[in-house]
Amino acid sequence: MLDNDKLNKFLEEGELIRWRGLPMPYGLFDATHKTTTIISLCWALLWGVFLIGGYYTLSTSRGQEIQTGVMIFCAAIPILIAWGRVSDKNKVEKLLYAVTNKRVIVIPKEGDKACAMHLADIDDLRSEETANGNCHIRIGSATFKTSARKLQSLAYHGNFETKDDTKIYTGLVFYNVSPEDGKAICKLLLKLDVAPV
Repeated sequence: MLDNDKLNKFLEEGELIRWRGLPMPYGLFDATHKTTTIISLCWALLWGVFLIGGYYTLSTSRGQEIQTGVMIFCAAIPILIAWGRVSDKNKVEKLLYAVTNKRVIVIPKEGDKACAMHLADIDDLRSEETANGNCHIRIGSATFKTSARKLQSLAYHGNFETKDDTKIYTGLVFYNVSPEDGKAICKLLLKLDVAPV
């Protein structure tokens, strides 16, 4: 459900909402995310085997007692790697997207800061269809080099440069929006002479 109060909090004076929306729900093992989820789980498993196996082998070969704390630490690292996929999904599904007459905005459900990019700063736009039938909208050419695997994290923190302790956004991603919303977003931004790739 769209949180209009949350969105209104981030609007500047004279800023009018042209479109607002949410990412579509998705599963970690749906057609779009299955491969990257499996790769992440394999990496987590490999790290687990490497760390736990390495520590166990090293300790037993030296005749040292296995320390439970060290084993827990070795197991925690692969668990954190696997949890990263779940965490990214949870963060993305709580985002709110908006296109106004002045900016493109990505708002997290929690927190007091939004990622926003002025329309005049958008140098390019790319819409990508996904295997689950939805699409990702990459706003700004700075997002084009990001791999599909890292696109989720880019969706909630944006691509930015820091000047004088201020974030200046050079690219944003509307992750996993419906095809209808994708067309509406592109239509709005194309009217602003932003050409798709």
